[in-house]
Amino acid sequence: MTQKNSRTVLDPRSKLAVFVAACFSTFSGMTYIQEIALLLFCGITMLICKKWRWALNVSITFAVMFLCDLFVVGRLSGPPQYAALLLCHVLRFLLPLFGAFYIVTKTSTVGQYISAFMAMHLPNVVIIPIAVMFRFVPTLTEEWQVITQAMRLRGMALSIKNVLRRPLYMLENMLVPFLLQSSAIVDEMSAAVMARGFDKDHPRSSFLEVKMKALDWIFVAVSVIVLVWNLLW
Repeated sequence: MTQKNSRTVLDPRSKLAVFVAACFSTFSGMTYIQEIALLLFCGITMLICKKWRWALNVSITFAVMFLCDLFVVGRLSGPPQYAALLLCHVLRFLLPLFGAFYIVTKTSTVGQYISAFMAMHLPNVVIIPIAVMFRFVPTLTEEWQVITQAMRLRGMALSIKNVLRRPLYMLENMLVPFLLQSSAIVDEMSAAVMARGFDKDHPRSSFLEVKMKALDWIFVAVSVIVLVWNLLW
């Protein structure tokens, strides 16, 4: 028995194509036109995935950084210029990558990715690490929010004042519970993988049905075009 993928418009594989294109393009040394084109492509993907707020926030942040890089950084000097250059030039390159990563982690479930990978006839040694990665990163984000909230309730909020006054104390209270909880999450995920039979070499069925549509193939084709354009030009 299967259930159609009705949560998102795009297939998980087309989102992964966008993410791969953003990963390699980000570190290829893009021109201004290539930056804008990549961000526009990621923004359209967010809109298709019904993430309008994220698309708007990323676009506004990129526009502010882009304008500051053109008109503000050149007028500064010394440490302020280095800080502005890091914020407005270097971090701007990572915005499309962050947007694409948000798409692949927040708009599709792990079950949909597993179903898509099984449809591609990938071996379990490939499916399991990728599926765990997509589930592990959002879980760590949730745990980090819980830890920061608990610190805030104890009067140890993560602020510049507390970090400057008690840096080692703050670092200890953040990292120790975070690392311990990360270890527990890894053990739980390993047990879940074993319980679901991923360690067995036999075909598995999936409750979720994914299918590449015309729109998905368009996004895959555009991802390939953007990737080749950024790598070769």
